Amino acid sequence: MLNKISLYSKHPWLAPSREARNLIIGDDLDAALSAVLFLHTHPNAKIIGVYSKYQTVYYSADCAWSDALNSLWLDLDIYHTQCQSLGHHIVRLNPREKLDGLNNSLNLNDLWGKTLQTKFDEKYPLGTIHFLMWLYHQEIPALADAAVLLWLADSTYINAQANAFRKRYRDGKVEWVERAGFKWNVKSWLHGAIQVKSLQQTFEQVDTLAFEEQMRAFQNKMDAHGFKQGDGQVASHHLKLFGYQCQPIGDVGAFVLRLLEFCSEQTRWEFAPAQIEPLKKLQSKSGKRVSEKLDRARAQGLENFLRAQNVFSYVFTHFDTINYTTGLA
Repeated sequence: MLNKISLYSKHPWLAPSREARNLIIGDDLDAALSAVLFLHTHPNAKIIGVYSKYQTVYYSADCAWSDALNSLWLDLDIYHTQCQSLGHHIVRLNPREKLDGLNNSLNLNDLWGKTLQTKFDEKYPLGTIHFLMWLYHQEIPALADAAVLLWLADSTYINAQANAFRKRYRDGKVEWVERAGFKWNVKSWLHGAIQVKSLQQTFEQVDTLAFEEQMRAFQNKMDAHGFKQGDGQVASHHLKLFGYQCQPIGDVGAFVLRLLEFCSEQTRWEFAPAQIEPLKKLQSKSGKRVSEKLDRARAQGLENFLRAQNVFSYVFTHFDTINYTTGLA
């Protein structure tokens, strides 16, 4: 199990406090839930921006770019020495790599030495919100839809099923191909590193038809609120439901404000209006999104490659491919 005292000592910006703190958050459901819980736990923190589609940072018109860089980037992995970030993508090719751009950040796979060399089904299978629930002693609220909402973040409920399906296209038709279950890995993390009693208790329910029917009803509710599902590739066991990323449509600031308010209503993790006020008037700064095979990064060494390309954020989309954003440093 992770040690909270040790984490707070190394990353004091995570510890509950009344200090003023600026946040830049991701643009999906997991990021919104994580932000709501963080604001609830840090009453003087403010969200000043959103990093959307790993390409554009929308940040308060009242802030300088240096203010954004010196913020906590939540549910994001940012490669910049000024930034503090909390994320859970795989960020290393191997565990011995020195990556100076991550010195001030916390990555949940890094905590357990999970790298691109690790088996994919051993990587962190939960959302950032589940880590924060453990960190801040927060159980699933006793509200009608709170459990399905929290299991929906990052499609965690699908990861927690013994059987799920991947969509593929053949001869212009959709086929469903059964994929290996990740259920054992979710259970391992829930009973090892991330021990939240209510997540442990609801874990076995996630793989039932009754849970999926409740999930379908809740997704219809989200759709009625104007939150779109987006395309999915991995579907649930019984009803072939997808996740629900809730990424912005139209005005990013207005959309994220609605999503934050919805998440707060569904969990009763409350925050003050002033904590999200900066999102009402935004400016933007965009970088360039690039995808390439990992051959060059392996040959140069990942840190040298990231420095040479002036990389601000990156993710390994496959064992041999890196997507990265440049031009934002």
